[in-house]
Amino acid sequence: MPVIEIQALVAEPPDVAMLLARTAEAVADALGADVRGCWVTFREIAPGTYFEGGELRGVEDAAEVAPLVTIVVAAGRTAEQKARALRAVAAAVGEGLGTDPDNVFVEYREIPAGHVHTGGQIR
Repeated sequence: MPVIEIQALVAEPPDVAMLLARTAEAVADALGADVRGCWVTFREIAPGTYFEGGELRGVEDAAEVAPLVTIVVAAGRTAEQKARALRAVAAAVGEGLGTDPDNVFVEYREIPAGHVHTGGQIR
């Protein structure tokens, strides 16, 4: 059940379908999960609503500022799986947005067992 949220300031609209699909495939492969259980969203950050590097950023800065990505998953993965997921998602998002993967900020959050409701069950 990985849930990935991508937010980015963009100069040119990305191919959102490709970005979402490749990100889902990347995290599924890294975590050994079924891609059909991966949920990915993309939100474009409005110009003038992103502050980084001590200044308010606009579309002219899109190539310089970091896309912000959060991965939320059920707890229980190894450190190696987590690292693979972080690198794979950074690469997929970087490719999809046309930016250097080293410039993509990705955080990995774990949800403890019993803290999720999905499919009619507490997991």
